[in-house]
Amino acid sequence: MFPGFTDRDFDAYARNKWRSNAFNRERLEVKQKLGELGKSLTGQLRSEDGSPLLCEASAEHPALWNQKQVDSQQLFFSRNESARRELDTIITRGRSLASLIEDPSPQRSHVFLSIRLSVDQLVVGLRLHTDATVDRQNLTRKVAEQWLSDQFIDLLSTLDQSYVLSLGDTNHGSAKTLDADALRLILVELAEPLGPNQSRWLTIARTFDRAHTLAASETISDDIRASLLALLPVYQFVAWSRDNDHISIRDQLRQQTATKQKRGLAKNDKVRIVSGMFAGRNGVVHDVSDKGVLRVLVGNLPVVVKANEVEKQGQ
Repeated sequence: MFPGFTDRDFDAYARNKWRSNAFNRERLEVKQKLGELGKSLTGQLRSEDGSPLLCEASAEHPALWNQKQVDSQQLFFSRNESARRELDTIITRGRSLASLIEDPSPQRSHVFLSIRLSVDQLVVGLRLHTDATVDRQNLTRKVAEQWLSDQFIDLLSTLDQSYVLSLGDTNHGSAKTLDADALRLILVELAEPLGPNQSRWLTIARTFDRAHTLAASETISDDIRASLLALLPVYQFVAWSRDNDHISIRDQLRQQTATKQKRGLAKNDKVRIVSGMFAGRNGVVHDVSDKGVLRVLVGNLPVVVKANEVEKQGQ
């Protein structure tokens, strides 16, 4: 059962503690509390396809991916690992090596819901980074169509006045009052290239200050749950899936799968068959299917084998 937050929990993120490992234990206790809260939400937060969102916590110790300082503790809810793997080859292709080294965590590459505790506040929100190219482009393409733009604005209009939309350090006011033109301009800015060591987040969030969170310790978990559930339809609208694909990612994924199954083989490649009835025989690839099935000419005899049953020979 979630016990609520205390002054000690907030104080674990005082500025003088950010870079010190001496306070890892304090932060670990907060991480464990957030973990209990996450467990209570399991099954309630789901992707558009019905699959449960994966719950993860940020590191409680200084590390490379938090710039060797811990100014807050976060709990993340996003697409599951198999869904991430499906998209990561496309997403990381567009990220610089420097950005991948600076922050290899999946949160920079995927839209997510989060709970964030810092020294003076608790923030519940949806976050989308510039580098989350698939989700960002999916949202941009959707709001370019009037009826989908209207649908998204309607979703935002159902939020409480306290949900604020911001881009980086710029506060755009209550998400409830955002119009379609302003949204499109914000997404154009979100897509602009970043300089070295720069980071830009689009955030829709509700903030509870420290005093309120402590005073409402017995009910704050209900407030957090209600806030996340209110943002869930917005997350589902943004997050790419095979049923929410407005940028033809399915075609790219299909092409990637075909390329992998073909194992780099093409017509007229010389190969040696390494397994099956014709093992040890040399031949020439006549054609390759997208499923990785080859027709190899061994002399004048056509032989059907799988791509993993041959070795490519020097040309």
